Amino acid sequence: MPSGHALPLYTLASWLLTELLGALMLRSWIASGGIRAARQRPAPSDAMSLPVLAGHAGLNLAGLVCWIGFVLSGAAALAWLALAFMVPAIGLGISTVTIWTPYPGGRRDAGGSAEPGPEVSRPARLPAGPGVMPEHELRRRLSDDELSAQLVDELLSRNFARRRARTVNWSLRPLIPLGHGVLAIATFLLAVLAAIGTV
Repeated sequence: MPSGHALPLYTLASWLLTELLGALMLRSWIASGGIRAARQRPAPSDAMSLPVLAGHAGLNLAGLVCWIGFVLSGAAALAWLALAFMVPAIGLGISTVTIWTPYPGGRRDAGGSAEPGPEVSRPARLPAGPGVMPEHELRRRLSDDELSAQLVDELLSRNFARRRARTVNWSLRPLIPLGHGVLAIATFLLAVLAAIGTV
């Protein structure tokens, strides 16, 4: 690296941060049973493609190794080779965006079913799920003014409890893939500028 030029080092730092966030997403994906889901036949529609994921990670690591070689040696060919690895890696990364779109939503357990949110206290007299109350019971409650008022109160209290649970349950999980993408773009731009600086 030419003396006095810090751009390759900034690029390296940005690249390492991008890899760190990617590793966090990969860890989360593996822990939630992503590998098992990807190997199922037929694979679920939201399953990550193992070849795409391996290609994305492999090309990024190859580019990172080339970039480290460029930082240590100053060889311009290594900077351009790192960019050559980075371009298809970014393309494969973009193709996984649709897989990570539900990332901020309800977490999935190892079997792929959504984990329940925080426990919401339900009135004891009201059935737990939608459409579970038998029709004859619903008719009976609606025909009596007192039972009808009680049913409305129970429904309102359940809905308010769910709304409170939703508004209080903020998560920073969406920032991980967002940060990974923003850092990847910043890394690419810094790498292009640093590589142009070698000409």
